[in-house]
Amino acid sequence: MIDKFPSGQYYGTNAFARRFPRFGLSHLRATVPEHEVKEHSHTGAHMVLATRGRYVTSAAGTQREGPVFVYNPPDVVHRDRFAGEGGWFFAINFDAEDSRELVEQAKLPDFALRHHDPVIIKQAFGLLRAAASGDAVKLDLEVLTLNLLSILNAKNTLSPNPPSWLQRAQEMIADLSDQDLGIADIADAIGVHRVYLARQYVRHLGCTPGDDLRRRRVERATQLMMTSDQTLTDIALSCGFCDQSHLNRAFLQQWGLTPTGFAKLSGLKAGFKYPILN
Repeated sequence: MIDKFPSGQYYGTNAFARRFPRFGLSHLRATVPEHEVKEHSHTGAHMVLATRGRYVTSAAGTQREGPVFVYNPPDVVHRDRFAGEGGWFFAINFDAEDSRELVEQAKLPDFALRHHDPVIIKQAFGLLRAAASGDAVKLDLEVLTLNLLSILNAKNTLSPNPPSWLQRAQEMIADLSDQDLGIADIADAIGVHRVYLARQYVRHLGCTPGDDLRRRRVERATQLMMTSDQTLTDIALSCGFCDQSHLNRAFLQQWGLTPTGFAKLSGLKAGFKYPILN
């Protein structure tokens, strides 16, 4: 029998939770071992931002390194979980009665979907930071949540039918993100002109190859922060940054907070206490 959780219930222990009449926000530490997590569903729609550990999800979408943001419609059966121990996640839930109308109005899909887009992740971190601070009122948090839903709806493919070689260019950038790549290196490897490569990259992906390289480096650095005990200096150098300061600037630009701020907010710093404990 598949378990059905009420809105706002998860496999985890709250670091903080803020409950309102139609939605709730909580940051949780995963406490149930991976093998004990069963297939289940939730009566209301919910969204999850994994902030520490390796999050395993069957949601549709391309898997990438770093934080992952997952949208689950109401009643969708899934077995999302953390591999191993030490997982943390930020959860946004909507009441069952309000979920279907909200999903319809926001034009969200009727299937689970994963996101790694920096714009979405940055907005989710902003909501987490506001909820954790205790200073934001209900209206602030409602607006931030609705803005996040709007961004999810707007993130459609920029242009259909991308050329087959574009994925190979992305994979090359991902695999060699720690190296000093040039546009000619990528163009020569996949057999297209560098001008055409740059133009098609923007048309189909909405960013330049250089933007993608920086994103990949930050994602990899974030993944290492989430899953290892390496120092920020070592992480920066292993991911292709000149030094920790370079990582700090890129991290802040992509996620909207510094690596240190991320560590505090995401449960990576032992002993950190949230101001909200209800």
